[in-house]
Amino acid sequence: MELESYRNFLAIIEAGSFTGAAECVHVAQPALSKQIRALENYFGAKLIITTRGSRQLILTEAGRILYQKAKYICSLEDLAKNEIDNVIGGAVGTLRISATNSRSALFISTSLKSFCQLYPKVTYEIYEGGIAEQAQQLLNGITELGILSVPITHEDSFEVLFQRREELSAVFHKDAVWLDRNTSAITLKELSEMPLSVSAGCCDILKKCCAESSLAPQILSISTTRNTALQWALEKTAVAIVPIEPNEYLREEFVTKKITDAQIDLFKTIVKVKDRPLSVIAQKFLKFYSQKRNSQQVCDLAKIFNNN
Repeated sequence: MELESYRNFLAIIEAGSFTGAAECVHVAQPALSKQIRALENYFGAKLIITTRGSRQLILTEAGRILYQKAKYICSLEDLAKNEIDNVIGGAVGTLRISATNSRSALFISTSLKSFCQLYPKVTYEIYEGGIAEQAQQLLNGITELGILSVPITHEDSFEVLFQRREELSAVFHKDAVWLDRNTSAITLKELSEMPLSVSAGCCDILKKCCAESSLAPQILSISTTRNTALQWALEKTAVAIVPIEPNEYLREEFVTKKITDAQIDLFKTIVKVKDRPLSVIAQKFLKFYSQKRNSQQVCDLAKIFNNN
């Protein structure tokens, strides 16, 4: 099956109609319909259902599977083209990264800014989202590297390249009524008497730690991102419970306290899909990261690069 058919199938789904896709890929609508029929004949399954009198497309279960795999198939062609361009023209291409919402800004300032100065012809695609979205982006081949702040789902499908320790911390507004400036740390028991805002990734971790101490936290808000959890603290409405890197600076209004009895190993990690080759640009970035950032390398980069 020609790659053009897969790309046009993706265009139809993403445009939401044959008409929209035809305008996008500059192929006549009858030709697109013919390609979809050829795909359905090839796979022996209905892929798209169109309802009479409605412009809406319904993706069948077989269509959903092909949509995910077609993304990966097309991404491999893009990857091959980028690598060939890299060989011909040096360090050019696109670095595609899945990043936790609250970590992308820090990652740009601590890593990508310097890498950009070293390789000015590289461009970046940064996809931000929760852990489930990051996993799908990586598995579908949309991105190559994931910057994660909580353990990933489908762990058997991923390989951890680097990890950087974080601490589960309580963040107060400097004028919060609950803040005790006489101590630099806090316990779960003390926090159980305060309204808490937590990021979704930390919620289960906090509940588990509290359950082990027979405590019930007063969770006011559970949010998708760390930034939103911190906003509750900024409004002096709650104490935010979020992962913090050692010596990480948030903002002048905040006071951060380590939770002393939260017995949990928490890491920010960089991961890739197991047994999937990396582009030349991704390899260059990982080499750069291993030299410039004080993170623990938990893989054999040379072996990974040699297996590409």
